[in-house]
Amino acid sequence: MKTTVVVGLPFFLVIHVLLLSGCSENALSSAADGREFPQKAIKVIVPFSAGGGSDTFARIIQQAIDEQELLPNPIVVINVPGAGGTIGSRRTKNARPDGYTIMQLHDGILTSKYSGIVHYGPEAFTPIAATGESIMIIGVGENSPYQSLQELMKDVADRPDEVVFASNIGAPSQYAGLMLEKTTPGARFRYSQTGDGAKRFAGLHGGHTDVSAFSLAEYIQFRPSGLKALALLGKSRHPEARDVPTALEQGFDVVSTNMIFWWAPIGTPPERIAVISEALERAMQSDQVRERLAQLKTDPVFLSGSELEEELKTRSELIASVSVRPTLELPDFPRWIAGAVAVFAVLALTFNTVGFGRSGDQSLPEPSNDSTRTDFVSWRNATLTLLTTVVYVIVLSMNAIGYIPCTLAFMIFVGLCLSPTTRRMLVMNGVLALILSVSLHLVFTRIFVIDLP
Repeated sequence: MKTTVVVGLPFFLVIHVLLLSGCSENALSSAADGREFPQKAIKVIVPFSAGGGSDTFARIIQQAIDEQELLPNPIVVINVPGAGGTIGSRRTKNARPDGYTIMQLHDGILTSKYSGIVHYGPEAFTPIAATGESIMIIGVGENSPYQSLQELMKDVADRPDEVVFASNIGAPSQYAGLMLEKTTPGARFRYSQTGDGAKRFAGLHGGHTDVSAFSLAEYIQFRPSGLKALALLGKSRHPEARDVPTALEQGFDVVSTNMIFWWAPIGTPPERIAVISEALERAMQSDQVRERLAQLKTDPVFLSGSELEEELKTRSELIASVSVRPTLELPDFPRWIAGAVAVFAVLALTFNTVGFGRSGDQSLPEPSNDSTRTDFVSWRNATLTLLTTVVYVIVLSMNAIGYIPCTLAFMIFVGLCLSPTTRRMLVMNGVLALILSVSLHLVFTRIFVIDLP
């Protein structure tokens, strides 16, 4: 009975694929039927934890759009933290290009590519708009021996790889240090993977690190607790920090700002991009948003169209020109894992075609009795099914391949591992699977608000 319950999984798969395909077609069909976009809430993926700077910015825009009714339906902020923003960016990249899933991500989309953390960058998305720009500063603890940027860089050049720079590896905070290195021959910081601004300041305050980069808002927040600024990485001094000289004033040709960008999966219809861009522009023009951004020390910049493309090109060239430490080339794990699913499916087909312990198989010993043979086959099926389930979950969680082909490979493998059953049981299992399919789909999309890739 246990075996026959799972034999219906191939039939379940057919129903499940048809269900998901129908949902995908419905989601995309509104572009062709002339209905106003959006017909439902737009999900904005913020690839960082709730409460951080990116999340706060997104929710300011969200509130303005909702309260001013700038879109027919609301936008919903979904936090997908992890791996310096790359988990959320991969999820967005693999989402359906229907305009209902977009992402807010700053210059980290550039730095993660050029540092080798991911193999894709802005070219894998459709840019919607840039909304806001914040200046970065180079800061040290209040008890630091460094009183100026010149003193810091001289020491870094004299003691390469000894001065510890707290950062998020592959993120804009690290690239601020890399840009400074480029201006001083022989200078090399020792970069420490520390975390967000609060954690970087804690490292400086506790004497565990020597220097780091912060946004202007973070500097003003931590200044009363002992954060000392050595240089502002803007083109000119800022009204909120008039006593902090720029790096340019001190003889270092470094300008580093962090701009907030909005992205859609590549292939999203241009008319939908235009609708979202217009809503963002109107939100940025509102007094409500400008007052909140002033509190965050973020300049209310808005770019779209050709201006946005030119800005992205300039920033890409600047970041690409910075030397990054050589790193070990690792294989593309998502593709390797996806390939493992196919390998398991082929092995399952081979096992069931040749058979373990059958009389026609001379390569393996036949079990001495039916009971032993049954236990052996059950153990084999359970082991292979468990291994494939683990691989399936990993592939799905990493968005390595789409939900439907991934599930297809998994179900094919499980089905091939099992013995045939009666047509009656197959139908019964199929009905049960249909109920489970609809239930899971509702749970994933409605309760957990998960976009299936």
